[in-house]
Amino acid sequence: MINEKNCKLLKEKYGKDFYHDLLLHRDEHITFYIDFHNGNASMHITSGDVSRLGLAKKDTYTFDEFMSFIEPNNLLAEIEGRHTFLEDIKRKVLAIEKELYLYIPIKRSQNPLWLSVNLDKMPIDTSNFIIFGRVYRVHEHTPTDIIHYQKTYQDSLTRLFTRETLKLHLDNLKDTSNSYGLYIDIDGFKMINDIYGHDKGDQFLIKIANHFINHWEHNVMYYRLGGDEFFVYVYDHTKEQVLNRAQNIITDIELLDSSISSLHVSASIGIVPINDITKQYHALLNLGDHTMYTSKNKGRGNITFYNEIK
Repeated sequence: MINEKNCKLLKEKYGKDFYHDLLLHRDEHITFYIDFHNGNASMHITSGDVSRLGLAKKDTYTFDEFMSFIEPNNLLAEIEGRHTFLEDIKRKVLAIEKELYLYIPIKRSQNPLWLSVNLDKMPIDTSNFIIFGRVYRVHEHTPTDIIHYQKTYQDSLTRLFTRETLKLHLDNLKDTSNSYGLYIDIDGFKMINDIYGHDKGDQFLIKIANHFINHWEHNVMYYRLGGDEFFVYVYDHTKEQVLNRAQNIITDIELLDSSISSLHVSASIGIVPINDITKQYHALLNLGDHTMYTSKNKGRGNITFYNEIK
């Protein structure tokens, strides 16, 4: 609660107005509120200059109109998912309980302009509310917090997602229908390191990752669990489709580097259907690891489906 007495004292003693000189004095400070009518959301600017963000200077935007200014291709989206990044922002705003802090990237010709935004939910009555918001900082470059976040959730060698990212994605997973996890271990990888050295081994892992990245699809996500172990999360797949994908991964890895063809490098894969029980991070990895080793015990280049294990 604002102490009006001390605000008045500040004005009389130092000639400073709390609201205009302290709270809203910086150019990047933009305040707004979002209200909802008949299912439509509108964003109303109450102070600040939105044109310096590259937005048209207007008093009011529809929520969807403002969302069109957000850049979906950014470091944060690489971790949280480029295809769902905008929808995730919308979902977080609509599901706000009391207070929310967001980093929002605004489109520019080169790198996005990052906004630090805080939102507060204010009830109007038992069924209606408005959201007060403030842009309290504008970043010309990607904020350090996001860079640290990206380093935590993106593998530094391969640029694939890490174990931590897999846990994050599984924690946020709502719909598990037609979803599978593929636990992959590279057969013969130790021989690459032993014969050609660890640099060659690292380069082979990078080649695998680049192949995954170059063939990225909207319903497939790739992770490096560590060493020569990878994980692939797929959805909108039938059992036949996921088995075909696993076989294609094995074939691609076997043909990836002709300079080591004499080593007969391949991959062993364990496939686990993802449901409300197996989507738990430790359960999924344990089942995947167990199923993958069942494949490995059969010999190089094998696939095992979890429910086929006796």
